[in-house]
This record gives sequence, C-alpha cells and structure tokens, in this order.
Amino acid sequence: LENNTVLTDKLKKVQQENEELKARMDKHMELSRQLSTEQAVLQESLEKESKVNKRLSMENEELLWKLHNGDLCSPRKLSPSSPSVPL
Repeated sequence: LENNTVLTDKLKKVQQENEELKARMDKHMELSRQLSTEQAVLQESLEKESKVNKRLSMENEELLWKLHNGDLCSPRKLSPSSPSVPL
C-alpha cells in the first residue's frame, strides 16, 4: 500500500511535468508561427526595397552616363514648365 502511494505521487508529479511541458511546447509553436509570418512579411518587404534600389541605381547610372556624354539638357534649353534636374 505504501509503495502504491509512492508510485501514485510520482505518477501525479510526472503527469504535472508533462502538462507543463505540453503548455510550453504550445507556446513555442505559437511563437514559431508568429515569427514565420513576420519573416515572410519582412522578406516580401526586403524584395520590394531591393527592386526599388535596383531601379534607382539603374536610373542613377543612366543619368551619370548622360551627364558624362553630354546628353542631359542644359538649364538654358529647358522650358519654364519643365522641372529642372538637380545635379
């Protein structure tokens, strides 16, 4: 009977530890899902930023090439309604 009581106490303790571990595991899984979602959003944002940066870099190279080769209009040739290009 005493042995049975000891084993019952141990069983209760192990079951309690098991429940606590399950709860921790559930919290970790939820956090993992949230981080995965956030990572996907950040990855998409990074890709958009990268495309914008690439486009701006190409435009910059084009303007530098035009400036170097004299293709940019001088300020005297621009009409008053045309926006001036800051150099």
